[in-house]
Amino acid sequence: MDYKELAVELFEYAAQARKPPLDDRRQLFSRGEVGILIHLNFHKDGTTSGELSEYLSVSTGRVATALKSLEKKGFVVRRTDADDKRRVIVFITDAGRQFLLDRRNEGIALTEKMLRRLSEEDAKEFVRLVKIMASKS
Repeated sequence: MDYKELAVELFEYAAQARKPPLDDRRQLFSRGEVGILIHLNFHKDGTTSGELSEYLSVSTGRVATALKSLEKKGFVVRRTDADDKRRVIVFITDAGRQFLLDRRNEGIALTEKMLRRLSEEDAKEFVRLVKIMASKS
C-alpha cells in the first residue's frame, strides 16, 4: 500500500473543503490569512475583499487587516479594477502559492506519518470515514 498516496488523497480532500481550518500553530499568520490564500489559490484568484469576507464569514475590517499583512509578506497584491476604480481586486502572488505548496507538503508528510501508524485496511477506512463526515457538514 502506498501510504503517501493515501495521505495525498486525504490532504487534498480536506484542502478543497468550503472553509478549511486554519493552522493555529502558524504564529506568523493571523486569523483569516491562510484562508484568504487558500480561497485565492483554489477557488477564485482576483476577488474583492467583500467576497473574501463572505467566504470566510469574517468582517470586512478583519479581511482588510489580513490583506495588509499578506501584502507586506508579498503573498498577495491588490489592484484597482480597470472598469470600476472604486473596487480593489486581490490576487495571490507566486510567493503566496509557494507558501501554500510548502504547507501542503508539510501536511501530507505529517498525514502520511499518522496513517502509517494504522494497518492498510484501517488507513483506508479512516480516509473513507473522514470523507463521509466532511461531506455531511
